[in-house]
Amino acid sequence: MSSSTVAPSSGARFYALRLKPGQDVALELRKFVDDNGLKAVSIVTVVGSLTKASLRFANTGVWVEREGHFEIVSLVGTVDAKGDHLHIALSDRHGVTTGAHFGPGSSVYTTAEIVLAELTDLDFTREPCALSGYEELIVKPRG
Repeated sequence: MSSSTVAPSSGARFYALRLKPGQDVALELRKFVDDNGLKAVSIVTVVGSLTKASLRFANTGVWVEREGHFEIVSLVGTVDAKGDHLHIALSDRHGVTTGAHFGPGSSVYTTAEIVLAELTDLDFTREPCALSGYEELIVKPRG
């Protein structure tokens, strides 16, 4: 492995929170990170339900809004001081599961129980990547 792909180790501080009906998951995550001055966050687990979700499907560049009753099967991602990269898997009442990029525009149905880990020895930032064409995660030791 080249030095640019070696992942530095870090300790972690964990946070648990619950969002209530009507709250926007992505916006509340951003607010929590900002309010607590967190710099390198990973989503450990999320369980709950939504009535609305803002999704971007693979390689489309187009955001769509889905409405209904959905279980959050998984929500994963990284969050830094200025940005995030979130993916969600939602299941409908028939068990049909949809996965996509996730952004602001959701609405919690009954609850969203969230556990976050702040990697206390690292800083996350995002920079343009010539290979992908997107802003991608940069991991650096906190200094």
